[in-house]
Amino acid sequence: MILRKEPFEEVLRDYDATTFEAHAAICLHVVKTVAAMSGMNSQQFNKGLCSLAGYVHREQIYKFEDAVEAIRDVALDGLFEYLDERLDSDSAIYAVLLKYKQRCEWFFNQRLRGYAESGLEGKTGERGLAIDLYDYILGQGVDFVVEQASASGEVDLVLTNSDGRKLVIDAKYISVDVTKSAVVRKLAAGLHQVARYCNDYSEPTGFLVTFIATSKRITLELDQRDGLDYVTIGGRCIYYLPILISDEPSASRSGVSQEIVIGRSELIAQVEDLDVDTEPKP
Repeated sequence: MILRKEPFEEVLRDYDATTFEAHAAICLHVVKTVAAMSGMNSQQFNKGLCSLAGYVHREQIYKFEDAVEAIRDVALDGLFEYLDERLDSDSAIYAVLLKYKQRCEWFFNQRLRGYAESGLEGKTGERGLAIDLYDYILGQGVDFVVEQASASGEVDLVLTNSDGRKLVIDAKYISVDVTKSAVVRKLAAGLHQVARYCNDYSEPTGFLVTFIATSKRITLELDQRDGLDYVTIGGRCIYYLPILISDEPSASRSGVSQEIVIGRSELIAQVEDLDVDTEPKP
């Protein structure tokens, strides 16, 4: 769709939204275009609105009132329905992951340390722990199927639902003896991977699940939404879910716990360094 403000004559392609996401993208484009028309005079605005309404309604519209109704019923309602359904779907995934975190920390931290050290299904470290995560998610009745590896490499887990939407999850493992610099590198690498996978699949969100075996308290200064920490990398929202599986001593013997505090800017800087390292050489 091409819209010209002066003299606001347009060339409108046929409405070609064949998926829910494509329809939502067109609705968003129409809403943003209407917002950008605020500086026009009334004649230009009315003509532009009628053109947009004709585009989404698939027939020519001449009256201002009809144009407002068409944009409201098609563009605004379409965008609202997409966001509402997307939020419902995201909330279901968040609930599953938070339940998994609670299960691990309350009942299975020793078992998970064993998976990291001795292996599960022939995989050790974060690969072994990731198998436990996948098994749990798929056992919760989540309407997704396992996807093949993305163009960026072997993603830990990509699931696809019946609408073609992808769920990207990567897992990392932080061992007992770890330094702050090692933690920053590990988390930055995980965030970088998830962001790249989201780019591969054109998904706005992804998840980094981190199993933490060290007794050091790791604090990330991130934003929070729906009970989960998140950071925006390359326009993608990456949710961070820490799962504590350390062998905690009793309160009387624990002493003063060591704390590793990682600022958002420090983490982003490390991710940006990885972006530079992975750019194709000229």
